[in-house]
Amino acid sequence: MKLIALDVDGTLLNSNHEISQKTRRAIIKSLEEGHKVVIVSGRPTKAINHIAKELSLDKYGGLISAFNGGTIINYETGHELTNHTLDLDLAKEIIKESRKLDIDVLIPKNKTMISYRDNKYLDLEKEILGFETEVRENIIENIDFNPNKLLLASDKKTLDELIPVLEKKYGKKTSLVRSQDFYYEVMPKGLSKGNSLLEIAEYYNMEQKDIIAFGDQMNDKTMIEIAGVGIAMANAIEAIKEIADYITLSNDEDGVANYLEKFVLKGTYNE
Repeated sequence: MKLIALDVDGTLLNSNHEISQKTRRAIIKSLEEGHKVVIVSGRPTKAINHIAKELSLDKYGGLISAFNGGTIINYETGHELTNHTLDLDLAKEIIKESRKLDIDVLIPKNKTMISYRDNKYLDLEKEILGFETEVRENIIENIDFNPNKLLLASDKKTLDELIPVLEKKYGKKTSLVRSQDFYYEVMPKGLSKGNSLLEIAEYYNMEQKDIIAFGDQMNDKTMIEIAGVGIAMANAIEAIKEIADYITLSNDEDGVANYLEKFVLKGTYNE
């Protein structure tokens, strides 16, 4: 039995933000054969639920690891296994510092993405993930919950310049990862997709060597590293390909299904 960990954007979903029929069927066939499936994403839980439903995790059982491992939920039962959040005072300090640097800060809360001003990243979250959006101009005074993460957004060049500053100031207090060229995520210390897979393996009483992890971006690095087999998509960034045990086809070529057919599935199935 294997624990199959699937990143969402750029891995499970193709460029049209859809799961192909071939990939969907291969994953369901894996579940039918007794393997465990977990969706591991930087997205909030509510932006993953429909994907879990499409993969029949409610029928066969399966977990969602949202916020890069910040929250782990049994999709079938709705039971929350873990929920890690940032200290509120620390979150406010980072928001304040980011505003000085003219970086857009996005804060997810349930199905809403909050920011201190209108920006294109809010529009992107609304268009792609279906978030409701909210602008709170006095955001530091108006945040009254411990966020699972902060999403710092800017153009690639700006983030390239500012990341070393943020890492020096907050690297010992938080976990920091770049999930896209334009997104830099601030999470609770010690949090990562990889660590969430270790928690999940323990939950299922499985060994680390039986973890198979698929990914394409830097926030997938830890799970590619800890997995018994770490698999990079052909469309993955070079840093992920360099550490992967195997490179499969791209997300537009059914890369997940291609690997499962070759190395995991026993029987034939209808696509």
